[in-house]
Amino acid sequence: MIRHVVALQLAAIDVTDRRRQAEEIKSRLEALADVDDGLLDITVHFDLGLVDSHWPVLLVVDFTDNDALLAYQAHPRHVEVVEWMNTGIVSGRVVVDFEVT
Repeated sequence: MIRHVVALQLAAIDVTDRRRQAEEIKSRLEALADVDDGLLDITVHFDLGLVDSHWPVLLVVDFTDNDALLAYQAHPRHVEVVEWMNTGIVSGRVVVDFEVT
């Protein structure tokens, strides 16, 4: 199994805007659960907000294998969400993909 983990930094400074954006990101990403049979689980988590330097949004997606991950990344619905996030919603991202045994 491949685990795809993405930490997202939000561009908004206002706390209310950040929360609204985080909720919209969660909604859009979790709606991708059906894009490929090899996508086993997709969840979006929010940081507790106790430390200013923490990144506020974390995406965790499990795939059967790397081919399923690649299919997800190329899927038009996923590309649409990424393009939306790149319109000034997300100011940074860190990605780690690893095998879970």
